[in-house]
Amino acid sequence: MTIVQKLGFFILLFFMLPDMQAQMLLGYSPNPHSRDSVITFSAGGGLAYSTVNMGIEPIGEIKRGYNGRLAVRFKRRLGLIGEYTYQVPHDAIPAWGNIWASNYDLNLTYMYLTVGQSKTKFYGIIGACYQQWKGTYLGTPAFDRDIYDYQSGVSYTFNWLSMNLGMGFERYYKYFGVFGEFKFRFGRDYLSDSFSIMDACVTLGVKKNLFTIGNNPVKEPNLHHNRKRGIKPKQYHWF
Repeated sequence: MTIVQKLGFFILLFFMLPDMQAQMLLGYSPNPHSRDSVITFSAGGGLAYSTVNMGIEPIGEIKRGYNGRLAVRFKRRLGLIGEYTYQVPHDAIPAWGNIWASNYDLNLTYMYLTVGQSKTKFYGIIGACYQQWKGTYLGTPAFDRDIYDYQSGVSYTFNWLSMNLGMGFERYYKYFGVFGEFKFRFGRDYLSDSFSIMDACVTLGVKKNLFTIGNNPVKEPNLHHNRKRGIKPKQYHWF
């Protein structure tokens, strides 16, 4: 793992401890108006840009894919997202060609910050991923640790489980919302490999709430009334 990857890992860990940050570093306490009993279901989709499989493909080459997802949000803070990402077939010259890859993700999200009185919210991500990768070997015959028969022109398939860790944001408008996420995927494609970063992925897309179950959310304080009294609203709210 390089220095940059280690730094990114610790930055993500930092963002996964939002309540401790809010109280110890910024002096904010959780927002008492953010709790309600509404369960919201949504669907979305977008583009995913990923390094796909850094154990085999050249590090730093970004590939495009398509992402679809279904999500449920519990009491604003906790959420669950199931998603599928299809990577556009590509090559990893000079060793591999005709590469097909896809990911099945199940992530737990923790909403921890809203910006001002906008509907922009930030959340941490942790979860699991089942990754599929298939490519045709183009190089000369080679030995490689757990697989000893790489032959030119032969297709090889790798399937593995990995752990997701990242952060994201969402913002809702009148009829739809937009979202963006950054995730590291940790795993190994060879049995003899160490547990390390297999993939770095950025996803951007749109989403729409389908329906809700439960009570109406608690309304935020009357900002217009506060302004008339000279009370300045907080710029950030920590849930």
